[in-house]
Amino acid sequence: MARIRIEPNLESAVDFRHVSLALPKRKRRQGGGRRQRLRRLAGETRREEFAAVTDASFTVHPGESVLVLGARSAHRRALLRLAAGTVLPDSGTVERRFLWVPMIDLARTLGRGFTVRHNIYLLGGLLGMTPDQVAEFVADIADSAGLASKLDRHLGQAPASVRQKLAWTTAMATNAQAFAIDEVLAVGEPAFRAQCFAHIAELRSRGVTFLVASEAPRQLDAHFDRSLYIDDESRIHALDVDGGIERMRAARRALRSDEDPQDSEDDN
Repeated sequence: MARIRIEPNLESAVDFRHVSLALPKRKRRQGGGRRQRLRRLAGETRREEFAAVTDASFTVHPGESVLVLGARSAHRRALLRLAAGTVLPDSGTVERRFLWVPMIDLARTLGRGFTVRHNIYLLGGLLGMTPDQVAEFVADIADSAGLASKLDRHLGQAPASVRQKLAWTTAMATNAQAFAIDEVLAVGEPAFRAQCFAHIAELRSRGVTFLVASEAPRQLDAHFDRSLYIDDESRIHALDVDGGIERMRAARRALRSDEDPQDSEDDN
């Protein structure tokens, strides 16, 4: 995180200029892992790739909340990673006015063999916090996540909801000016989710920027100013929130029809 170049004089929170990114397709390997790596090094095989983002040019202004939509989760997530700088584009440029905190699979980074305190330090460091900054907030983070009495106990077999709450509160303690969030705008039980939404509303009132990808946008649409829709050709379309949601629904219907043509014939 610390090596990401920041442009403090940039007017926008993030600026994409003709950005393209291809990612390897995930599939089961044939044969041993070492054998496959040697074959790739020898040029006998190569990983199949798909276009995650193609020639994207757009800006997100400070204080905006933008919903990222599209029928395919890999495309949405790739856009968030590009904005946060955790992946680099194959072509084009991405410029940032300030550090973006990526909230993407954060709960998976928590180690069961570490204490709650250790996990807060590890995750906070990954998100750009210094040890002194973590030390200042570690007690508040544990308390907000409901783990104040377990601060020096191992995380162990804590349920997913507890891990999500710990990751969420640690990320929010960064006091970042911009967040790239995948599906975790609010986590935990209803009472904690209400706290999450209240905190997000407070951050928005203070001019914090949000770029959020979601599978269930109707649960979140009131929190956004506009949307970015990624189509099947991995191109970006700037739309209002309702327009982006309708575009996503239509794309999902088309995907279902392609997967089961009989259903499409029956509908007709």
